[in-house]
Amino acid sequence: MEGALKHNLYYEFKDIIDNRKIKTLYQPIVGLKSGDILGYEALSRGPQNSYYFSPLNLFKSAREYDMLWDLELVCRQKALENSQARVGDKKLFINIDPNTIQDKKFKQGFTKLLLQDFNINPYDIIFEINENTAISDYRKLRDALDNYSEQGYQIALDDAGSGYSGLVLLAETHPNFIKIDMSLVRDIDKNKFKQDLMRTFCEFSKNTSIKVIAEGIETENELKTLIELGVEYGQGYLLQEPKEEIFKSIDFRKLELISDLNFKGTTLKEGNLNDYCIGNMSRKDTPIVKTSTIKDVNEIFVNHHTLQGLVVVEDDKPIGLIMRNKFYFRLLKDGFKGTEEKYIEDIMLKLPLTVDYRASIKKVVELAMSRREERTYDYVIVSKDNEYHGIVPILTILESLKNVNK
Repeated sequence: MEGALKHNLYYEFKDIIDNRKIKTLYQPIVGLKSGDILGYEALSRGPQNSYYFSPLNLFKSAREYDMLWDLELVCRQKALENSQARVGDKKLFINIDPNTIQDKKFKQGFTKLLLQDFNINPYDIIFEINENTAISDYRKLRDALDNYSEQGYQIALDDAGSGYSGLVLLAETHPNFIKIDMSLVRDIDKNKFKQDLMRTFCEFSKNTSIKVIAEGIETENELKTLIELGVEYGQGYLLQEPKEEIFKSIDFRKLELISDLNFKGTTLKEGNLNDYCIGNMSRKDTPIVKTSTIKDVNEIFVNHHTLQGLVVVEDDKPIGLIMRNKFYFRLLKDGFKGTEEKYIEDIMLKLPLTVDYRASIKKVVELAMSRREERTYDYVIVSKDNEYHGIVPILTILESLKNVNK
């Protein structure tokens, strides 16, 4: 039975090669400072719902059947022809197995001929070498990569940090990019040791001009930590999962997220007050509705002692503001007993300062400072498409401005 299964798998694999039954998915590699797409990794898959849908099974069988070059040729052809006229000025990252150069069927220069057919510039192609691949002849690999570099191709070391031979491979290949394995990215926000390792990679990047790409980003906290550590590029399901279509930009909400995380924790520099919108500084506190009672608000302030204000909304639109100090001053003045069931609408500030998400910080500062003195430290409410988006405490703005003009 086992022999029959192996027999069937061989012929299934042979059919995939002979009939080029490889599907290419593309996953963007995104600048973690700008949100711009650097390029796309081409990921090869076999037929859907088959054993060979997994690239691990594909390449395992290719080695077993001595057909590594045959598979690599089909994968590379499909990746290039499917990206034709769709990648534009972006880079295309193509995985290669270094052992293909030792395959007796290996044809030097075939990629260049393919690029000419598809009108693609070699400078836009980046070959990814997997760190986990066992390499028997580093000198031969070095010669092959030198040949690639002379033709204009760039090199990326894939899955760095996951294998035993990484430092040797790094020293031998002199790559343009290092792609940090997802095992080092996973839960990096909770692991100081991983953060220190990533910080080392970033410092190495500065000293060598080798760009760092973090793979497998799946959570906002991982993304936030990577941005704080100074990682230049990222890739993962949080930003966009692999797809057959090639999108020229990432989802606008993901772009906003990158913008927000880059701004938070930073200090504005002289001359760029107009370069940041207030929305990047906002905090999405949970609002209340106008039919909330004084008792409801009191319970919220009691249970959240650091909270200084509450936005009042109607149909998701901000219509009022309750600041803690003024709320309790009013209760002292009017008395709490007998008023606890009174609607907050009756005592809220009905015309709070509300600015659009895109308003510049300079403009918001001017508006905030022109308010009556007793309102100077009230929250600034931020709206987007006329709906509540968040709040910005005045102290947050002051903290960001503290180094301006220094």
